[in-house]
Amino acid sequence: MEFDTTLTQSAHYLKQALPIMIRNRIPLTPLNYSICYCYVVGSQPELNVEFDQILARYQSCPPHLARELFDKYLSQQDLALFHEISHSFQGAIDQVQSGICETLESSQDFSAFLSECHYGLHSLKKRGSEQDPRAYDEVLEYVSRLTREAVAMQQNALGFQNKLEVAYDEIKLLKEALFASQREANTDKLTGLLNRGKFDEDIVSFCVHPRSKQKVLIFVDIDHFKRFNDDFGHQKGDDILRKVAEKLAHHAQGRGDAYRYGGEEFCLTLSLSSVSEAVSFANMVRQDIRKLSVKDKKTGEPIRQITASFGIALYKDGAPWQSLVELADRALYLAKSHGRDRVEVAG
Repeated sequence: MEFDTTLTQSAHYLKQALPIMIRNRIPLTPLNYSICYCYVVGSQPELNVEFDQILARYQSCPPHLARELFDKYLSQQDLALFHEISHSFQGAIDQVQSGICETLESSQDFSAFLSECHYGLHSLKKRGSEQDPRAYDEVLEYVSRLTREAVAMQQNALGFQNKLEVAYDEIKLLKEALFASQREANTDKLTGLLNRGKFDEDIVSFCVHPRSKQKVLIFVDIDHFKRFNDDFGHQKGDDILRKVAEKLAHHAQGRGDAYRYGGEEFCLTLSLSSVSEAVSFANMVRQDIRKLSVKDKKTGEPIRQITASFGIALYKDGAPWQSLVELADRALYLAKSHGRDRVEVAG
């Protein structure tokens, strides 16, 4: 299998393959990259069909299935090729470095020539040869050569500028593609909050990194959400999820992060001063959610109030992050078992 491996073409495929890998949390290894590269090129339709099926089932591509795809459709020669292609970014850097070297050499030559002209003209002045016509010819030759060299220097500088602009645009586009893909991979499409995958990444650093305030995890669950879907339809249920997410994002701003944990369950990671502040905060959000309701389409009157239950856990220094999640989940269970629409703190 052969591909166009020029910098421009490979960078084009790179900007398509990397987002697929990031969005589906596929490790950035040469083998995985070779599969995704082949996928975006479209040279192996059967590979594309199997790859799509794997992504639909696993929301990623497990290592053993990636190896099976590679062994079935690709080869070690392809892997060597993709190893080289995956360094398109390095190629852009090489272009810049090459331009710098060329410009340095050109500027050094020009500097040496300027010195030569300077000393030549200085020598003419010392000889007092203003009455000698040949001296004028010599000066004119210096000026002519200086003009030619200055033009050449200007052209070299312009060429270097063009190379820099091309490299800058390529690297900027690649950076933007990576940033957009990472943001998309970390965001829940329905609510706009951070997603479960991002929570699983962030909770580790949240617990490990020292903070001046108390680390707090709050689980939030919309009460009787299934009834909303059953009585009003899934579109109304989605609308409720979005509205609750807006409330959580608003209150978390400046204090921490809000995530959609799964289904109708959300969570917040916050830095607060005490357990009492955490309880006050949760009750404030709970009361704000109570202002939401399902309204009658004809009259606009509220026909069903929206409420949520809250479970609070405080992190203990040195404890594993899993224990914080378990405590918050336990507190949420207590809030739901004690009647819902309330706040409970893990003991």
